[in-house]
Amino acid sequence: MSKERYGTFLLLLRLYNESPIHSTEKILSKYFLKRFDNIKSINIYDVSEECNVSRATVRRFFQKLDHESFLDFKNEFTIPYDISMFEKELERNNYVDEHITQISEIQSFFQKNTSQILDKIKNLAEGMHNAKNIYWLTSTSTTRMVEDMQMQFLRFNCFWDIIINFEKSKDINIQNDDIMIVASSSAVLAHTIVSELEEIKCPVYLVTLNTQYNHSVFKDIIRLTNNMLYNFTDQISTETIKKEVVNRKYATNLFFDFLYYEYASIYKKTR
Repeated sequence: MSKERYGTFLLLLRLYNESPIHSTEKILSKYFLKRFDNIKSINIYDVSEECNVSRATVRRFFQKLDHESFLDFKNEFTIPYDISMFEKELERNNYVDEHITQISEIQSFFQKNTSQILDKIKNLAEGMHNAKNIYWLTSTSTTRMVEDMQMQFLRFNCFWDIIINFEKSKDINIQNDDIMIVASSSAVLAHTIVSELEEIKCPVYLVTLNTQYNHSVFKDIIRLTNNMLYNFTDQISTETIKKEVVNRKYATNLFFDFLYYEYASIYKKTR
């Protein structure tokens, strides 16, 4: 199981939100969510005693989260990227003014159609509409955003598969008339899986905040900013880390809003 596994932290959160108020799942998920900063120092005896449940119950709980044991969970648990990054964003000296200024810059980027961003989004919407199947390949930090829009697109009878931390060896039968979109803010995921994408015959797109990464495997690269946010493919510049956080949130949201609009326009014309 990957350390980047989307789900461990978020499944805990989802389990807490969706479980009955006095259920074991509610109690245990809350316990671990409140202690995520020091989970590695907790032992199963602590959990059993403090939550008033048996150790067997704790083990079964983690099996539900697709972990073989509590130790397996502790060894692989990582604090979500979003949490660590947004904490750094709060280090701004003048948080409100700087934050608002950067949001304005993001809006201007889209409004001025910099790098033909709106044209690229429209072309992607057309490709999605014409495709037999739509696959979004996501990283740990982009999955939730794609999931949010997956629900919205159902309105137009547009369903897509979200594949987290893609591996070509998985049982996925991708055809020439499908479309694949890699959502990789830093382009780390794109860089990691690019060799596995080279044999895929359908069009493959990349949506990213990385202005430097490039590869011929992609039919098009939709860059959501013209800011130099990364020094290298997998490295965030310390000078731009705050910009990266705001772009990740607001530029990506605008991208999905405009993609939704373009797809809706096509859908209405073809009905």
